[in-house]
Amino acid sequence: MSCRVAKDIMYPRVSLYAKEKGEELVKKLMSPYPALPVVNENDEVIGIVSEYDILNALKEGRTIHEFSAESIMSCGHAEHGVCSTPVTVTPNIAIEDVADLMYNRNVTILPVVADKKLVGIVTRKSIINAMAERGFWPEHEFQKRV
Repeated sequence: MSCRVAKDIMYPRVSLYAKEKGEELVKKLMSPYPALPVVNENDEVIGIVSEYDILNALKEGRTIHEFSAESIMSCGHAEHGVCSTPVTVTPNIAIEDVADLMYNRNVTILPVVADKKLVGIVTRKSIINAMAERGFWPEHEFQKRV
């Protein structure tokens, strides 16, 4: 196992504000990130908006002028859309644990939070890139897997 953690591979704080409207959401999601965390006025994560969430709103017949980040966000829990405890990780969580959480929750990004504030995001691609780097797996671990 690697000793690398979320803060080693996270992207700096990128987010959407809760009141951000559809046009701005679409512009921001045209970035390399498939989803972005939604934050309140205190930079606390309150949800996540993904490309899928925008497609879902459009499928419901809403135009990009009829929704905001908070009206289409989810929290990362499969059993409901929005809750008071969105799925997040801490900066010092092991990359392997982040990968497991992403896989089990079927999410494309995880917000990284310290002292209740957003400090960055980890994406599936950042995990795959980190795990593919030479030296990520100790030689004895690699031999067991081959």
